[in-house]
Parts: sequence; C-alpha cells; structure tokens
Amino acid sequence: MSSFEFKPPLIAHRGASAFAPENTLAAFAVAQELGATWVEFDVMLAACGEAIIIHDDTLDRTTNGTGNACEYPYSELKKLDAGSWFGLEFANERIPTFNEVITFLKQHHMAANVEIKSVVGQEETVVVKVLDEIRQHWTASMTPPLISSFSMPILQHVRKRSPNAAIGVLIHEWFDGWEAICQELNCVSVNVNEEILSRDKIKKIKSMDKLILSYTVNSIDRAHDLFMQGVDAVFTDEFPTLCEGLFAR
Repeated sequence: MSSFEFKPPLIAHRGASAFAPENTLAAFAVAQELGATWVEFDVMLAACGEAIIIHDDTLDRTTNGTGNACEYPYSELKKLDAGSWFGLEFANERIPTFNEVITFLKQHHMAANVEIKSVVGQEETVVVKVLDEIRQHWTASMTPPLISSFSMPILQHVRKRSPNAAIGVLIHEWFDGWEAICQELNCVSVNVNEEILSRDKIKKIKSMDKLILSYTVNSIDRAHDLFMQGVDAVFTDEFPTLCEGLFAR
C-alpha cells in the first residue's frame, strides 16, 4: 500500500471551495490557511496546449466567459474573471495554470490529488502535458502527486508513460470489472463516490491493499462513519467544519 499520509484525513475539494472560488489560487490559499495539507483539483488543456485548472468543460459557471474552455488559448483564458461569481472580494481571480499551482504547493509544503480531464480523442495529449509538467516542476522534496481520472484511457496512458506514478481510480458508479482495472493499473487508491460506498465494498477494496478515498463528504456524521469503516481520507468542500467537528480536542 502507498505510504501517503493524510493528516488530517481530509482533502480540500477543488481547494476550500465552500469559502473561495473553486480551483483558483485563492481557494488553495484559503485551504492552506485553514490547515489543509492536501488539495484536489482538475486539470485540462487550453487550445494552445497549456495545462489549466478548471472543473467544467465550459467556462460559463465559474468565469465571466462562455463556451468550451478547450477552444480558447490561455492568452485569452487568463483575462477572464474566475472569482466574482463566488463573491466580489474575489473579483479578478484567474484560471491558474498547472505550473502556477505546483509552485504554490511547493511553497506551502502541500500535497495534491490531480484529476485529469480531457476532450474525447485528446486523452494521450493531456497525459503527455501533465506528466511533462510534473517531471519539470514537481520536485523530489514534494509528496508525489496522486493522479486520478474517471477516464480509463487517461489512466492507461499515465501508467504506460509513467510506471511509478501513483494512480487513483475514480468510480462514480460501480461497473463490471472495476477490480481488474484497479489491479491492471496497479493503482494506489480507489476514489469512490460516497453515495455508493458500502461496508462490503470497503472490505473488498481493503483486501486489494488499496487506499480508499471518498468524495464529496460534507457531513461530519458521514465522514465519521466512513472513517470507522476504514476509509483513509475524504474529499470535502467543508474542510474547517469537518476538521473541527471530527478532530477538535
């Protein structure tokens, strides 16, 4: 099993996304200030090939832009306001690049789950870019990234190009052969939708010697229940609430 440590066992989902605009440097800064040691974020490619941090395929929900993010070069995307939708105090927050986020993580000694997203047909292209950025900028002093995706082709490209990469298989709904895929990819974690995670499935994943990470858990009671059953960490929007409720002395 991986030697990853989750202390506390809470991963700030898209940064401190209940307190700052998701997937921005502001969200990661707030998470760090609140005591998070792990963050999760989403990586995809802009039209120019730059790796950018944004969750949705489209710009509409989290910026003042419209249309598909992958159809614009970063020279245009960086002009967008990615903060005002959340609160005026975050006006002019930008879509960050992957490199900018790696620099932030390095400066603040934080670890990360990097979820790779892609446009169909660009799976290999995005993997090549993400792994190249990691090789260039993710230093040996940092906790290695946990690379996850819902896309099996993406994870297969990751494993082919990086035999030692730490992979997390994302599962939103159980599907036939998920166990074989986890073994084929030699993943270190199974990142599971908390709504489908049962005691039997937890036992099964543990018997495979994999970490169990569960998303998105914003209830103290549900988080406590999952930890009692053996879940290693949960992704949460409500980092301080869960941290205080579960671990306050």
